[in-house]
Amino acid sequence: MDIKDKVVLVTGASSGIGKATAELFIRKGAKVVLAARSLEEVKELAVKMPNTLAVAVDMTKPQEIQQMVQETQAFYGRIDVLINNAGQELNTSMETIDVENFARLITSDVYGPLVAMQTTIPLMKQQGGGAIVNISSGVFQTARSTLLQAESAKSVLNMISLNTRTEYIDQGVSVSLVYPREPEANFQKPPKRREVTHTKRQTDVHKLDSPEAIAAKIVETIEKGIAVEFL
Repeated sequence: MDIKDKVVLVTGASSGIGKATAELFIRKGAKVVLAARSLEEVKELAVKMPNTLAVAVDMTKPQEIQQMVQETQAFYGRIDVLINNAGQELNTSMETIDVENFARLITSDVYGPLVAMQTTIPLMKQQGGGAIVNISSGVFQTARSTLLQAESAKSVLNMISLNTRTEYIDQGVSVSLVYPREPEANFQKPPKRREVTHTKRQTDVHKLDSPEAIAAKIVETIEKGIAVEFL
């Protein structure tokens, strides 16, 4: 897909990977919707970025997700690309999992992207095609005890994404996964890791990537129509 003049909806756009991805799309000539829970934060970003629209969304609330898509459609008349980047972190051991917190994580990281896809795909089919990228995580490639919840949520998102790609690729809608390693922006102290096997992929996943490097892979995934992209 040629990015120029495309309408791109980015969730979690207020910082980190989302912000870097939005900035790169703008440099490539796209029109970008900056979506995040804090409307004030994305409004401030929109002032600095040309061809952008700021929208508030809580990815745990289906009505807000649907409203986000409707606002984008009403403003730009189409949605060419959806980047499901917004998510939550919940790092505890099996014995200390709080079920309510885990349910909120699943709602944000699985149900949120699912609702966004369900709302966006019909519009993409009507307009002749589109692309969706769901941001997974490189930690899925390891068995890291303190990231049990994140791994579980991302594994569900991964299967939904791949199945959706198979279902809609012939209808012009490309669904892809990007597996970034841990971003530098989110990195503090490395927790202890437990690995099932010791492969090159599991070793590489412990390296850090800048949000800008991850953004570049996201854009490349769309431009080339790649199904799964690892960093």
